[in-house]
Amino acid sequence: MEPALRPQTSAPRQVVRTVLHEALESKLGGEVVVRSTTVSGRIFVVARKVAWAVLNGPGALNFSSVLIREQVVSREDVEQVVAECRQSGGNFCETLVAWGLVPRDTMRDLLRRHMSEQLEALLSLTDAQAMFVPQPRTYSSQLTYGLDELISTAAKPPTHPLVESEVMANVKQSLEETLKIEGAFAACLADSKSGMCLGSIGGSPAFNIETAAAANTEVVRSKMKAMTMLGIKDRIEDILITLGEQYHLIRPLAGKEGLFLYVALHRSSANLAMARYKLSEVEKSLQV
Repeated sequence: MEPALRPQTSAPRQVVRTVLHEALESKLGGEVVVRSTTVSGRIFVVARKVAWAVLNGPGALNFSSVLIREQVVSREDVEQVVAECRQSGGNFCETLVAWGLVPRDTMRDLLRRHMSEQLEALLSLTDAQAMFVPQPRTYSSQLTYGLDELISTAAKPPTHPLVESEVMANVKQSLEETLKIEGAFAACLADSKSGMCLGSIGGSPAFNIETAAAANTEVVRSKMKAMTMLGIKDRIEDILITLGEQYHLIRPLAGKEGLFLYVALHRSSANLAMARYKLSEVEKSLQV
């Protein structure tokens, strides 16, 4: 009989964590399956270590896409390695190393960072269900990680005095205030690491704010990468995208790495200077 999914409890952030610890304590290892209303994911455990973590949902990137985006390897390299792995049954990351395309130490660091982001997103789900499916398996790679290597401070249980329900209430109130900005018709709070929205309001069938935010995470990431390449040690105050009939305003949160407010406004009725000012005021009242 297939194990039943564990429903959300009063501490929703702990569901995935609890099931993952169960998997890591198992001698057999196996797979942790995670589901929520917006995304799903899988965490593979081998010999009491995490061997792989994958997130499926809006804005999620697979590891090969990350390698191409970061210009570690070319798309042609990836296609050749994937074809080889399909034929031989080899491990994708180990093959990249064996072919001399990526040094092992670099691969280990890149993979650790990628899986850390995937786990952080899965552990932060507020409506998650999870189950552990024990399954002994062989794994043709030594690129596995202890949980302490992957979970950052941001993914650990929150120590902020606000409880989960209060945080979500504050996010909702802040987004409602954002929608009061003249010309605003949709807004959300999004995570540029996972592409997921932590809360959203407004929009229409013709304009899905969550899809727009997921797509625009690449804008935030690209700007951060450009600043790093140029040696600019500063923070982004806001990013403005001007369309023929709309303004899209992105404001990364100071002190909350990866999170940003995103508001869409009708250009004909919006006052851009006032919108920027009011969005900065909303940021000050936002507690996450």
